[in-house]
Order: sequence, then structure tokens, then C-alpha cells
Amino acid sequence: MKRKFVALAIALFTVSVCSPLPTLTANAAGAVPAAANTAAPPTKIYQIVLDGKKQALVAQFPAMHRASMSPSGRFVYAEKQGFRKDEQTVPYLFDTKTKQLSQLSGFAKWVTGKDELLIMDKGSLYRFNPLTKQKTLLVKGTADTPILDYAISPDGHYLTFIQSDRKEPDSQKRNKLYLQDMNTLKMKVNDQFFLSDSEVSSTQSIALIYWIPTSKKVLYKANGTIKELDLPTGLKYTHPLKSFPSYSNDMKLRFDVKEGHGFMTDLQIGKSAPTGEYPQSMERELIQVFWSPTGHNYVAEKFLFTSNAQDAYEQLVIKTINQSFVYPFDGRPYLTTIENIQFLGWAADGKSFFVGDLDSVHMSRFDGWQSRIR
Repeated sequence: MKRKFVALAIALFTVSVCSPLPTLTANAAGAVPAAANTAAPPTKIYQIVLDGKKQALVAQFPAMHRASMSPSGRFVYAEKQGFRKDEQTVPYLFDTKTKQLSQLSGFAKWVTGKDELLIMDKGSLYRFNPLTKQKTLLVKGTADTPILDYAISPDGHYLTFIQSDRKEPDSQKRNKLYLQDMNTLKMKVNDQFFLSDSEVSSTQSIALIYWIPTSKKVLYKANGTIKELDLPTGLKYTHPLKSFPSYSNDMKLRFDVKEGHGFMTDLQIGKSAPTGEYPQSMERELIQVFWSPTGHNYVAEKFLFTSNAQDAYEQLVIKTINQSFVYPFDGRPYLTTIENIQFLGWAADGKSFFVGDLDSVHMSRFDGWQSRIR
């Protein structure tokens, strides 16, 4: 795990925001400006078994800043962040079997349950097979009609995407929700709506779509809230939510965040319970839950408290039927952007998951200290 440059990163800041800084984990990565960080430690990917006792190094390659694992565990999608205004973020694919790292032509994300990427290339959306390198056009886009977000339903039957028309003068009609049948490739517009400037990104860096595990409903951001398209009826509903909920794959449990606090709801009995340790405080809260493909096991990001390095302390909390444990295993927290520990995905059988020890994305590395997603 990485210690390099952490002391320098923390020394850059003198104002204490909250709790005193505890001992850092050995995973800390560099927070010096990108130009000075010429020897960043390699990115390491670990597979962690649900007994909470062991991890295996499954991949190692040059420093990256974001990553996700294919369901089989063979491929890693990764991005090398551009920190200067004239420096682009570059996407890569790493094959854990051949140890080959290859640059991709656009940003991408995995299809649920498949070793297949949806990749944006010159404004158009493609399916991409990492084994054969075959690309299949799904949606044609242009600079004036960028695709903002996209996702295939869990059952693979439908693609939904949000496309913006920058020449449309009416902001209430500028963004459209499309649904495409993956068998016939026929598509239609299901809604038109407003999105704020912060939600409109040509780099697909803002999550605007969430499929319900049953594939019968899709949630999407629109008009400052969350809307729902019910596929069987075609009806649309508006929810009083600001962020997407997260459902277990059998739809019996739901995690959501309301007014900064996390709640877990048993949908069978309608009972909801807070996930935070201190209801009167924003500290020690679950902020995101990643459900296992089977059962009710989950990995969650837990916010602990802010640090005096203009960062925050977090842990990964793992909950199974029989036990709970945290990662890193020694129980110490990690700094969210300096150490940049990330959950990368579940193994297809749900018996293990992947974690990435990635390079720092601390705000001090960006031009003008203005961090950005891509």
C-alpha cells in the first residue's frame, strides 16, 4: 500500500475542518501536482473473499485513477485522469490473463452481468467485445446531439439513453429519454425534460439513469428530481428524490439517502431503519451500497468524517448474512481522494468482490485546485 507523498499533501493544508488526523493507512497515494508526481506507484486490483480474512492481487498496471471490473474478473476498465486543463483523461482496458494494457477510443462502462462494454466513440455509442475487439454501432451521436448517459437493462432486452439537442431553444425539451429494443434496434422517445448545467456532461461523467433489477422500470434524472418510466404500462411517475435508490437484486431491500442520511428499507414489511451511527450528525453514514448479484450481501462506502487535508475519511463496510467487516482489514480509514480506494465490482458468483488501490485524485493535483470528474 502507498505512503508516498502523503506527508507533503497534508502539509499543504493548515486549517482543521473537523476531527484530528489519525494515523494514515499504508495505501496513501501522492497528492502533489501531477507534474511533480513522476513516479506514481502502480495501480493494484485485489479480489476479496467474503470471509473477511484474505485478499488476492489479481492485477497490477501503471497508475490509474478510476476503474471497474468486468463480471468474470478478467478485464479491468480504467481511466488515467488529466489534471491540467489541456490534458485529456484517457480510457484503458487491462486483460488480467494476457497482462496487456490497451488504450480505448472512448469512455465506457460494463453491461450488467457481461464482459461487454458500452463505449462512446466520437459521439456515437457502441457495444464493444473485449475479447474479439468487435464494435457494433447502437446509437449515432454528434457534437450537437451528445449522449449524456446510457445503460442496458439487467435482462439485456433494452437500452435506455439520454440524448441532448444543443440546438433546441426550449430547455424543457432539450434532453430526451430514449428506449431501444436490443433485438430489433427500434427506438422511441419516451420523455423530454430539463437538465441543469451540472448534469449535462459530454464525457458521460454524471449518472443520470438507474435500472431497477427486475428490468421493468428505469429511473432517470429530470427537471431537478427523479422520474420513473414503467415499461409494462409506459406510464411515467415523479418521485420526491434527489438521488437514486439502490435495490437488492430480489427487490426485497432498498437503500436510499434522504437529507444526507442513509436508510435501509425492508420492502416486505415496509420498515425503514437509519444506517448512520449518529442520527444527529452527518458523520459515520453509509453513502452508497453495492448489492451482491445474489442474496442480500453488500459492500458499502461509509463516510466517517472530514479531514484536515481537505479530504474525507471513509471505509468499505461489507455485510453478509453471517458477519460484517470493514476494508482495509486493519480497521483504519482511508482518505477518499488521496488514497483513492474504490469498490470495482462483484464477481459473477457473488462470493467475492474487487477493490482497486488507485492513484490520488486530490484537488491539489488539478490546475487551480479545481477538481473535475473527467
